[in-house]
Amino acid sequence: MTNKVERLSREELIKKLAHMTVNEQRYHTLLDDCSDAIFSFNREGQYLYVNRQFALGINGNIPEDIIGKTVWEILPKDEAEKRFAVVQWVFDNRTARNVEICLPGEEINRYYLTTVKPILDDQEEVEYVICISKEITSRKIIEEKLKRNALYDYLTGLANRLLFADRLRFSIIQAKRKAGKIALMFIDLDNFKPVNDTHGHEAGDLLLKYAAKRIKNCTRESDTVGRIGGDEFVVLLPSNDKAQEALKVAEKIRNEINKPFELSGFPPIHISSSIGVALYPEHGSNATRLTKSADVAMYLAKEKGRNCVVLYE
Repeated sequence: MTNKVERLSREELIKKLAHMTVNEQRYHTLLDDCSDAIFSFNREGQYLYVNRQFALGINGNIPEDIIGKTVWEILPKDEAEKRFAVVQWVFDNRTARNVEICLPGEEINRYYLTTVKPILDDQEEVEYVICISKEITSRKIIEEKLKRNALYDYLTGLANRLLFADRLRFSIIQAKRKAGKIALMFIDLDNFKPVNDTHGHEAGDLLLKYAAKRIKNCTRESDTVGRIGGDEFVVLLPSNDKAQEALKVAEKIRNEINKPFELSGFPPIHISSSIGVALYPEHGSNATRLTKSADVAMYLAKEKGRNCVVLYE
C-alpha cells in the first residue's frame, strides 16, 4: 500500500526551505558544497530538493529554478521517463537501487553512477527518495581503454589474435548451421624487416598502420581484418560462396600493398605481400585446421617468389 503525495506549489517549497532550522541550513550548505549531484523526489516526480552541483548541470541553473518542478518540466520527455522509472521502482519496492547514466556530449560522453535511496516515514512507507549522482567518466574511459586493449591491436586498431580467433569460431558455427562457406587469408608483408633496419622502427610502425588501412579498405563492413603478429595480417570473409570471390579480394589487397608507401619524413617505401587463402569447409572443418591451411598457403606463396596469392590445395 502506498500513500499518494500531493504536489506542493513551488512557492510552498521555497517558503519551507526559507524557514529551515539552523541545523537544517547547515546540512543544506554541506550538500551544496558537495561535488556530487544530490536531489530528491516525491512520488509525483516533483523535485523536493536539489543541491548546487545538480542545478549547475541543468543548463547552469540555481536550485530555486528547479525545486518544485517535475522531472518532465526539466528534462526531455523520453529522458525524464527513463530516469523516473528507476525512482518509481524504488517507491514501489522500498529498496535502494544503483543505476548508471550516460549523457551524450559534443566531445565525450559523461557517465554518472546514481544511487536512489528510499526515505521511510513513521508508517514505514516511502515518503520520498533521495538521489546521489557521482560522475564516473574517468573510470569508464579507463575501463573502455582496457577493454579495447584486450581485443584490439594497439598499433593498427585491428582485431588482435584473441578477437580474431573468436570471430573465426563464430563464423564457422554460423556457416555450419547454414551450410555456407567462409574464406580465411593469411597475409605476410614481404621485405618488412629491411624497412626497420634501414629507416628505424618509427617508419616500420607507420608502414604497418598504412598497410592495415589499405587491407581494411579492400574488405566489406561484415569482414574482419586482424593483426596477429609483427607484419602478419589475417582477413576473414564470412558468407563467401566461391573461391574466385576470395581470390579477387586477395589480389586487390596484393595490388594495394604493391603501391609505394609515402610516409611522412621518409622516402617512398616499396614492399609486397604473400597471401595464402583457405576455404571452409574444403580446407578445414574447424578453426584450427582452417588456420593451418591458410598459413601453409601463405608459405607456399613465399616459396613461389613472394608477391603472389596462393589458394590452399
